Amino acid sequence: MIGGMRKFARSKWALVLLFIPLVIALAVTLPDTFGGGLSSGTLAKVGDREIKATEVRQEIDRAIRRVLLEENKVVSLEDAVNNGMAEREYLSLEYQDTLLAFADRMGIRASAEALKPYLERNQVLTNAFGKVDMASLQAEAQERGMSARDFEVFLQDFLTQRYVEVAALSAVNMPDVLSEPFIKYFGETRTLSFARPGPTALEGVAQPTDAELQAWYDRNQARFAQPERRRISALVYTPDDFLDRAAPTDEEVRAHYDANLKSYSTPETRVIVEYKSPDRNVVQAFVDLGAQGIPLDQALAQSPGIEVVERSVQPEQLEDEGYRQLVFQMEPGKPDGRALQLAEGQPYFTVMVKSITPGTPTPFEQVVEQVRRDLAMPEATRLFEESAEPFRDAAGGQSLEAIGEQFGVPVYSLAAIDAQGRTARGDTAQLLVGNRDAMADLFTLTPGQMTTVYEDDNKRSMFRLDEIVPPATPAFEEMKDTVRQAVMAERQLAAMDAAANAVVAAVKGGGDFNKSATANKMEALPPITVSREGNQQVDPALITGAFALKSGEVGIVRGSSGEAWVARVDAVIPATAESTTILRLQMGQQISQSLQQDLAEVFQRGLQKEVEFKRDDEAITRFFQGLRPRDTAQ
Repeated sequence: MIGGMRKFARSKWALVLLFIPLVIALAVTLPDTFGGGLSSGTLAKVGDREIKATEVRQEIDRAIRRVLLEENKVVSLEDAVNNGMAEREYLSLEYQDTLLAFADRMGIRASAEALKPYLERNQVLTNAFGKVDMASLQAEAQERGMSARDFEVFLQDFLTQRYVEVAALSAVNMPDVLSEPFIKYFGETRTLSFARPGPTALEGVAQPTDAELQAWYDRNQARFAQPERRRISALVYTPDDFLDRAAPTDEEVRAHYDANLKSYSTPETRVIVEYKSPDRNVVQAFVDLGAQGIPLDQALAQSPGIEVVERSVQPEQLEDEGYRQLVFQMEPGKPDGRALQLAEGQPYFTVMVKSITPGTPTPFEQVVEQVRRDLAMPEATRLFEESAEPFRDAAGGQSLEAIGEQFGVPVYSLAAIDAQGRTARGDTAQLLVGNRDAMADLFTLTPGQMTTVYEDDNKRSMFRLDEIVPPATPAFEEMKDTVRQAVMAERQLAAMDAAANAVVAAVKGGGDFNKSATANKMEALPPITVSREGNQQVDPALITGAFALKSGEVGIVRGSSGEAWVARVDAVIPATAESTTILRLQMGQQISQSLQQDLAEVFQRGLQKEVEFKRDDEAITRFFQGLRPRDTAQ
């Protein structure tokens, strides 16, 4: 299935859908690139547009960084190929260029004049007052490595794509029959009885002898095998390393503090008034009355159904970044002129700042070092940038230690890592996994060789391979304690399994659930009624296992750690009329999106027949193979 367009606006105000009507406010998705013209091998040609290997690689790297930032999960290039992420990024580019090539042929093109109202309507790259913010536009263009003109063309490409999508797919509706299986599944609740291992369940589990440990180790040596690792030295520096050289005088520090007192104060407090209603039209009518100059109290009297909520807030208390910026940039006494909604399903509202209480300044003595750093950082950054050429010159032939001494930067010795950037303890070397080019290069070097200089986000680095640690399996004596823990864990799980099986047998034989649990060192819990979504008090793995049983059935279910519980299904309660209504609303959008994605694939294939479409399958295969580590790609 064709991959969806990637999120562009990272605020919670953005609605994450593949195809959405242009009229939806506060929501827009943009791809990260529209390609065309980058150097390197061509993987596909769509009309006059080309998909280059370099831009696909850039998209894959962006996707990997997003996973690291949003999920704190390290994904290697090999992982990206194996889990389909890399292919999805390529297919997404292919989809984009297909739509744009068709638009080129049909003479469809979004004008530059259409960009500003579209961005403002969808609250993208706008300021707190809903107007296009040139500083945000320039910053976004710079982040993407584009000129302002190139970024304008990029946005026109995006809007052109939206024209084609919406014209083709906006009429797709969800047949109600498709929601029925979901509603029956998720709307069902069950009354369940559980018995868990009691505090005495593990009494009598025997400690293993040395001979038993040795035998277990011999059978499971592969579990302890260590891959090849590489010991690396690193020289890394940032603008922080130049702060001492950019140190301002005490007088300058004090003057900066006085001039920026608000920055060194506790957060200001604002009393805000929110005018809310579940009906957008009601809020908009209230806003329109205010825009006509009608006093707020009169406008409120003419707007039945408006709920007035007054509260005192500080910046950190408003979770939505867009809303926080709006509230803390508004002038007091003047309501915002829009009907807003923070998230789908929440009430619409408009807001007014009633009063502002400034924060309390932190005494100069307590923040003097922070002020000194803030004042010195621009100069430190300038010095850092100016050091680029001298650093590269020094890197051409000197040892890492000599370079570090010349620039006043220490050389770090890192713990040996494997090809995934993990140490023998399982820790991740963030310094290296965040620099995938360095990781790839280091696993091609021989001991003593150094990498090139890498530049990344105000950080300059280079590395040396010091030692290759060959694969090895630790001796039994080194792993004896670990083996003992593993053997005991197996025996404890077996003891719990035996107790749970005895309870199940007793209950199936007509025994009382609670008494059977107690007799087998298990603890019976009071019955609970839950849906498949469970609740915070119950392990989700137990809920999943219990919903696999039939009504009246008793059986073993396992917790997330593998321990055995006993569950009995006391009652199965079908979805109620109320839950059916709620679920239909919740799932309709999801099913519609799935339908649109399926139709999009068919839609793309149809467009490819209307434009020149050529794909170099061999080049694509070679490209994906080249993303794997060199030692496994051969």
